[in-house]
Amino acid sequence: MKALHFAFRALWHRKATSFFVAVIWALGMIGLAMTTRLERTAEAQLTRTLEGTDLLLAAKGSPTQAILAHVFHRDQASGNISIAEAEKWLSHPDLSHVRRLAYGDNYQGYRILGSDSATWNGVSRQPILGRWPEGALEVVLPRSIAERQGLALGDHFHGSHGAVDDLGDHDEHHYTVVGIVTPDQAFWNEVIWTSLESVWAVHEHSAPEYTAVLARIESPMTRLMLPGQIQRQSPLMAVSPAMEANRMVGWMNQGGAILRLISWLLTGIASLSMFLLLQSHIRERLGEYALVRAMGGTWGQIAALVLGQNLLLALLAFALTYATLALAYATSQWWLPAGFSLYADLWWDLQPDQLWWVLHLFLALFAGLGPWVWLQKIPLHRALVDS
Repeated sequence: MKALHFAFRALWHRKATSFFVAVIWALGMIGLAMTTRLERTAEAQLTRTLEGTDLLLAAKGSPTQAILAHVFHRDQASGNISIAEAEKWLSHPDLSHVRRLAYGDNYQGYRILGSDSATWNGVSRQPILGRWPEGALEVVLPRSIAERQGLALGDHFHGSHGAVDDLGDHDEHHYTVVGIVTPDQAFWNEVIWTSLESVWAVHEHSAPEYTAVLARIESPMTRLMLPGQIQRQSPLMAVSPAMEANRMVGWMNQGGAILRLISWLLTGIASLSMFLLLQSHIRERLGEYALVRAMGGTWGQIAALVLGQNLLLALLAFALTYATLALAYATSQWWLPAGFSLYADLWWDLQPDQLWWVLHLFLALFAGLGPWVWLQKIPLHRALVDS
């Protein structure tokens, strides 16, 4: 305890410099911790959202865009697809949990999604207030949209052309709010649900079409072969969401590798700063160390005095790191992209942190070994006389 008290007093003597070193070190650890957590969260959200979706049928275009548009509802659809062509493939015996989608313009920038009961039943949510649509032009709102727009059960509104922009109103078609839900997944909070028939009724001058179809494939062999068969034999684009998700995760991991490299660079700078800070402290307090040695103190006790300073800096950096993680989690709704949410079980899982805990503590001790070895080579009796 005496050694730690001495180490604390030594750091307090240079509190501004010590805190600056701890902040640099904490920035490196924050980079590692945040990168790991965001990668795991993004991968988990992809996996959990795409669970039960082995096939996506959409208009020809980018597979990644198709997943973002029709699964996460964060991008523009590349077009519509023929109902007859889609249904021809949906009769396959290995397909189940089929969800048919048709975009129906927007209301105040929120997408109106025409869908069937299979889609609604797949939404992870709290109990609904009201009911799901049963007739044309009935809608269900996420609670967040209802609160922002001041809408309640029984209220009416009309949509606008386009997916996100106001390209003119459908004044003659009024939607009625029949239900309000609180989805558990963030991307559903930006979507208004209605029936497929509602979308087709609003666009009565156009032939009914789907925007996309999602389905589960029961057979592993069919899961592997069917998308390619559809691609070759029809004008539809068939996407395997699992394969595209792996590709997205690979892109994220490449970006994460760069952030981890920067984080380790900051850690290296912090270790060098600790070395210089400790070296400077020893030069200033050389007489005190000489006095401890003259009064019978061992080199082990001297090591505790020297290395204790770096360990206290490490503890301060750890405290700053996890305080920042707590703040980031508490304010995630303000800085995360819309449709992206954090999972508490992944964010506060400390097991992946254990490796860099050990590495950072090792660096803290290693940065103190040099000054301690240098101290042993100094003739302390001369330093005692000089002081």
